[in-house]
Amino acid sequence: MICPKCNIALETLRIKSVTVYYCKTCKAMWISFPMLKKIGAILDLKSELVNPVEMEPINVKEAPRNCPECGKSMDKVYFNGTLVDKCSECNGVWFDNGELSKYFGFFMKNPARLTDNVTFIKENCSVEPKKEPEFHEPEIQSKEFEKPIGSVNGFFVAAILLIVVLISIFGLLVIPMFAALVPILVIICVFVCAGFKILKPQEAFVLTLFGKYVGTLRGAGFHWINPLAVSVTPFVPVSLKAMTLENGKQKINDQMGNPIEVGIIVIWEVQDTAKAIFNVEDYKSFISVQSDSALRNIVRMYPYDAPEASGVQSLRGDSAEISAKLKAEIQRNVKVAGIRVVDAKITHLAYAPEIAVAMLQRQQATAVIDAKKAIVDGAVSMVEMALNRLNENNVVQLDDVEKAKMVNNLLVILCSNKEAQPVIGNRH
Repeated sequence: MICPKCNIALETLRIKSVTVYYCKTCKAMWISFPMLKKIGAILDLKSELVNPVEMEPINVKEAPRNCPECGKSMDKVYFNGTLVDKCSECNGVWFDNGELSKYFGFFMKNPARLTDNVTFIKENCSVEPKKEPEFHEPEIQSKEFEKPIGSVNGFFVAAILLIVVLISIFGLLVIPMFAALVPILVIICVFVCAGFKILKPQEAFVLTLFGKYVGTLRGAGFHWINPLAVSVTPFVPVSLKAMTLENGKQKINDQMGNPIEVGIIVIWEVQDTAKAIFNVEDYKSFISVQSDSALRNIVRMYPYDAPEASGVQSLRGDSAEISAKLKAEIQRNVKVAGIRVVDAKITHLAYAPEIAVAMLQRQQATAVIDAKKAIVDGAVSMVEMALNRLNENNVVQLDDVEKAKMVNNLLVILCSNKEAQPVIGNRH
């Protein structure tokens, strides 16, 4: 593999069960996502890593880099506040020097010091990874999977049926003895008509024959199938359209125990009709309940807000990453029902009314403190600059007492909320 920045061969670094590739010149590192998850297992992260392939690329002015493994252009993505290159073909991530420790710092319970990529791997990957608990789908009785069922063009069968009816009418007029066969022909026509099915776009019929699942009829149009095959939902076909779920606002405690109100919107669609019909009682209620459960699990892992300098992920500051994890959590829960989650986003996020005023006061106090700190830092810098300029230009010679008075006056003027008022003394 070749470094996309320095155009030299990458070195191999093996620490226990971890194998990564790095450039000895720029110290950038190429890590596949499975290996990234293994490193995460060693570090005992507080949350699951999001696959960069699932993240949307962003547009930057920087020219795209080529993947060191396959040579194709890589996309830029925000990986928990860190701008990295990812290859959708190879499922790998390219970390520039220092980005690896910054990236994992968001996930680690005790963030490591910021250091170069090679040092970070050597210091933190010298132990065997912890065995990750396997996710098991809920145990269900039905294990059906969708399978297609063949159909005949309905217009073709209708034409044949019409010809048979016309011949019967003609035979009845010519041969009076043919009247005895009319009841049989009527029964046959009614039986054949039971096989006609009409489907609109993005609809499907789940069919059973004497209680056994035989297949799913898809495709818009006029179909004819075995009349003995019965649809599980005869009057309302299964909709394959993208649907929206919004359960309203929920009150959940965040990581700090503060009650907050959270609302989400989930866009989903039925992917496997057999699982949706036979594996759960009501797949719409199922995804509603599982979405609420996933939301509670995710919200409890993060605080509502956190200072930017702390490097801690928060619900307010890292909405894109939280939404991606929420989508993955819901998808794992509803996979058993044959549902595919298209997107999941937080639409409402606020402190609960009983603590909203107190939290607002705390935020205001924090903002005031930060502002005062910036003012004091600037004032001290300006006083220091003034004293240095006076000494360098020999404008005036000040002793320690006069310097102290000058510093005091300047700090009062610069740090005061009001502008200084000039005082003109009276001459006697």
